[in-house]
Amino acid sequence: MNAVPRPRRHRYGLDVTLRLRPLGIGLLALVLTGCELQEVTLAEPPVDVVVVEGLVQVGIPAPGGAPVSVDRLSVLLHRTVQGDEGLNTPVPGALVEIRNRRGAVYPLIGLGDPSPCVSSTPVEATGTCYVLAPPELNVYPAVQPGDTLDLVVTLEDGGVGRSTTVVPGDFDLIGPRNEETCVILPDAPFPFTWSASEGAWAYVAETQIYGLTEALAPRGIEVEVDPLFLLGLSVSAADTTIAFPAEFGVFDRFDLQRDVAVVLQAGMPPGTWAQVAIAAVERNYVNWIRGGNFNPSGTVRIPSVTGDATGFFGAASTRWAEVLVNPPPQGGVYAAPRCRTAGSFQGGSYGGEPGRVSPDRERAGPRPPARRR
Repeated sequence: MNAVPRPRRHRYGLDVTLRLRPLGIGLLALVLTGCELQEVTLAEPPVDVVVVEGLVQVGIPAPGGAPVSVDRLSVLLHRTVQGDEGLNTPVPGALVEIRNRRGAVYPLIGLGDPSPCVSSTPVEATGTCYVLAPPELNVYPAVQPGDTLDLVVTLEDGGVGRSTTVVPGDFDLIGPRNEETCVILPDAPFPFTWSASEGAWAYVAETQIYGLTEALAPRGIEVEVDPLFLLGLSVSAADTTIAFPAEFGVFDRFDLQRDVAVVLQAGMPPGTWAQVAIAAVERNYVNWIRGGNFNPSGTVRIPSVTGDATGFFGAASTRWAEVLVNPPPQGGVYAAPRCRTAGSFQGGSYGGEPGRVSPDRERAGPRPPARRR
């Protein structure tokens, strides 16, 4: 059979959002390490207070299809104003800095468009988004797993909000390997496995699946969303394995197309491909989004920002890989190695020549379908 290049990743890549819907907040609490928390009772919030939603993401897939990892630093500021405006109230003119105790200072700039922050923080609100300047405008050293970071937000009126986080420790994907592109079996679950991350309170798994429309058409299924974005979770800090794609979609079960969900419970259909990211998140992130029926601390959300603001400042370390399923839509087989499963291979037929690697390792071939918003 003819070996064909792997598909070119969608130009946006997988946007590692770490954004959870309200229905999923209670479920996320199940992945806590079991550490005991002191009970905290929050006083009735004032009529008008600035809320900080800060997140540092280390090692996320780069946008634009480049096979590298980047960091994302973002802070969304909004207000808890009563009335119709509510969370939509912007907070312009603030000075926002993230300080690394290794010596680096990361100044964040305010944007008129809040979407970069809304897509990377676990809120469904708008406000004023502050992000690190584009790479071509700065030479800041990269944030590393294990770094201690301090956030300082100085408001226009002189008020100051502060918080500290520790980026979860370095960890590795074991099967498949970090940033690997490889082939998995069709219609069979694949166990994503990773090593533990020091300081992690939870592991959030995300995937974006491409090619479902063409792959499921022969089965008489009209796919409503392609590419399909799904979230998944490990069930505890000690459980560092998740079945792909069956255990993804825990936050989407009420919205996911039923016949597509049934197919994905068995595995990835032939001709599809996906990017999968595993993010280790720390205490501040988990405490802020906790809620539902699981509230060991006695409150829905526990803020980690102090001073003249409230909210959270969290961090995540991310590892990712891309998986392909033979045969590709144009025929032949993908020129990529088999995906390893914690040191071995899935048993079964891969539908081609597993183990053959494209000599140029370029991301060429059919483009994934256009993103639907």
